[in-house]
Amino acid sequence: MATRSSSNHTPVYCLDTFSKKADDSLFYIEKLQTHLKQHEFVSKPHRHDFYLLLYITQGSGKHHIDFVAYDLGPGSIFVMTPGQVHAWNLAPGTDGYIVFFIPEFYRMGLTENSLLDFPFFHSLHPNPLIQLGPQAEPMLDRVLQEMQAEFHRPIPPDLRLLRSYLDIVLLKVARHYTTDVKGQAAQGTTFKLRKLEALIDQHYATLKQPSEYAEHMHLSASYLNNICKKNLNKTLSDLIHERVVLEAKRYFAYSDLTINEVAHALNFTETSYFIRFFKKQTGLTPEQFKESTIRAIE
Repeated sequence: MATRSSSNHTPVYCLDTFSKKADDSLFYIEKLQTHLKQHEFVSKPHRHDFYLLLYITQGSGKHHIDFVAYDLGPGSIFVMTPGQVHAWNLAPGTDGYIVFFIPEFYRMGLTENSLLDFPFFHSLHPNPLIQLGPQAEPMLDRVLQEMQAEFHRPIPPDLRLLRSYLDIVLLKVARHYTTDVKGQAAQGTTFKLRKLEALIDQHYATLKQPSEYAEHMHLSASYLNNICKKNLNKTLSDLIHERVVLEAKRYFAYSDLTINEVAHALNFTETSYFIRFFKKQTGLTPEQFKESTIRAIE
């Protein structure tokens, strides 16, 4: 089983963890009950290095994603980006479909869309739950059934067909997604926000200054900051700090790293400064947060 993990870190599962066909195809789909039976380890907190889509067709339970517990039931769809920590508690008989894919799989298709066009694939402000209702999109069931049948053919699946099915599913889900940014920002501004989120998610540990992100995007820091304030009601510094704090919380909740080690991992030169930063952002010291967090989701 291929993971990037140690005793100090939340496991990061790669596609070849789940099957050779998934690794070869850069894609994976399975019925949820089958997936859970074959991979019991996924019930514990973990991350992926790929995108995830979970569609519930029956049952109930809780899906825990980065310290938030979401109710799930028929018609629930969860969309997640690489790196998010999640686990679940599902009632017996809960079923649906689970889909994994990496960006390269989607980009290889002859599609005019980009993953950045979909509002739910955000790193900083994800709203991972879309609630369709039991009968909201019967076409999704049919497309996912066809997708699963194609993936599990005894011969290698037609990747062009799988990409087309995936595009249909993402476009259908996007119709039901709502966010404060969508509808407020013009298309060009929305694209800038997507790009900014991707940059922060990639560089939050090493780039802490707004000017550094503005330089990457070939924009002035004041202009980029104004976009954030107008469309997110937050400054660019707020976004950077939130991403750093989220990663610190993940370390404290799902690893055995000390406060000094977490400060070092996040490139703080002094642990005392990191402690002051964390308390200012959360209202708690790292020790208080660690004491209040149950490491294994029950």
